[in-house]
Amino acid sequence: MHTARTRFALAACLGLSTLASAQVADGLRLFGNLGGSGPWSTWLVDKNDNVVHTWSHPATPGAATYLQPDGLLLRTTATDTPSDPVLMTFGGGGVVQRIALDGTIVWDYHVDSLGKLQHHDVELMPNGNVLILAWEERPLANAIASGRDPATLEPGLWRPDCVIEVEPTGPTTGNIVWEWSVMDHIVQDFDPTKANFGVVGNHPELIDINYPGTIDTANDWNHCNNVEYDPVNDLVILSARGQHELWVIDHSTTSIEAAGHTGGTRGKGGDILYRWGNPEAYDAGTSADQQLFGQHSVKVVPPDYPGAGNYIMFNNNDPAGSSAIEIVPPQNGNGDFTLDPSGVYGPTSPTWIFQNSLLFGSGFISGVDRLRNGNTLICSGAQGLLLEVTPAGALVWQHQEPTGTFIFHAHNYEQYLWSDSTEVSVANGGTATFDLIAGSDHAGEVYLVLGSLTGTSPGFDVNGFNIPLEVDGYLATTLSLPNVFPLGNTSGILDGNGRAQASFTLPAGIIPPEAVGIEFHHAFVTFSAVGQVTLASNPVTFELVD
Repeated sequence: MHTARTRFALAACLGLSTLASAQVADGLRLFGNLGGSGPWSTWLVDKNDNVVHTWSHPATPGAATYLQPDGLLLRTTATDTPSDPVLMTFGGGGVVQRIALDGTIVWDYHVDSLGKLQHHDVELMPNGNVLILAWEERPLANAIASGRDPATLEPGLWRPDCVIEVEPTGPTTGNIVWEWSVMDHIVQDFDPTKANFGVVGNHPELIDINYPGTIDTANDWNHCNNVEYDPVNDLVILSARGQHELWVIDHSTTSIEAAGHTGGTRGKGGDILYRWGNPEAYDAGTSADQQLFGQHSVKVVPPDYPGAGNYIMFNNNDPAGSSAIEIVPPQNGNGDFTLDPSGVYGPTSPTWIFQNSLLFGSGFISGVDRLRNGNTLICSGAQGLLLEVTPAGALVWQHQEPTGTFIFHAHNYEQYLWSDSTEVSVANGGTATFDLIAGSDHAGEVYLVLGSLTGTSPGFDVNGFNIPLEVDGYLATTLSLPNVFPLGNTSGILDGNGRAQASFTLPAGIIPPEAVGIEFHHAFVTFSAVGQVTLASNPVTFELVD
């Protein structure tokens, strides 16, 4: 481990004076400012470190900020009615929002009552539901009845973590379709009169309610700071800062199964399937074995990315300095996580680590994201600093916010095209407006919006770029007749930020009712001065409705 640490630290030092020449990943970086008295914003920054879009927020932000595939901003903000105001300084939120490119709030969902308070993080699922991390707010008697040493509790409420999955149903409503609670999966060796009394070391699938023995603030025992979904394996991953561990649980369970120890694809209900970072937390080691120290942002590397299926995270308080690390979770041929012969979950050390105390360090917040080209985006949150480094540790891109600006995390998106409509009425007519944001490295280039009526996959390739549209008659029309009704400004020159706006307009009653249900798919391409394709955007879709 120390050899790898030294190698990557030296590589990073070589990049301090000048950015390396290696390729910067495609896409736009998304992040927002955290804390302070405002103003608060979320920004898209391009590869040239230019801000190409800003969402302004009147309300105090929470922590999480993401882009959905449909271009909506998914973020959290602070409730006006926290149960304990001190919690808002330690990751509290309470409100989950979806926001359009123009700032319109299209979903405003509160988790700040009925004994739950959203905090830190949320996660968009492929089905459109949202995983929400929350504190449960229980009487102290509940913790004591579950075997917590009462001498270690502060006055107030007991606040273990839970996760709920919410299906949005309206502008301010949602159905809870799945939930999991830490308190359903605990063990303790303090009070032999309680039903959950046992040998902690014999139960790595359970969480010791008396570890750690001290709690930082407001009985926030676990202080989980991110929730991640692994769609390939249907798993939920949590970063438990209080235990200095990551936890993996089975999402294939029902809520009833998730509250127990059986059921789900893996037959273990909501018990911990895998944990890593601190064997002392499950009495399988000592403090000398600890590898995570107040970590944040545990992420699974997406399919088709280098390191797919591995876990990456920001290790805030590593004694040698903050680091970005990657681990390969131990799994057998069936995909089950395995203990080593000593009863510890491996690996014994990360497979990759980037560390440079001269360049970055953050004792709180922060995060990492693996990029499609194999680079890693690092957010050193307390510094307001973003870095992109290669696998060899070369620094290729950085962004610095003004001193005193905190960033919870940052993410990279290859999202260049937005539409303000998912539906256009046949009877009443309407317009779908397209916002093109290619980034300033495409400033002054020619753009062309293309369309298809038959789909987006597999698309077709031009000059190494995949244009995500199927070839059909509508594609030929958009190619040969740009800017001709019903298309508006679908070809032109991108401005200095690589932006433009185009439209599709349908007058009322111009086409028959039988057209209801037809989907229009659009994407755009940009061209260099010599006519080579330089970018192919994501597709957007709208449907004809009554």
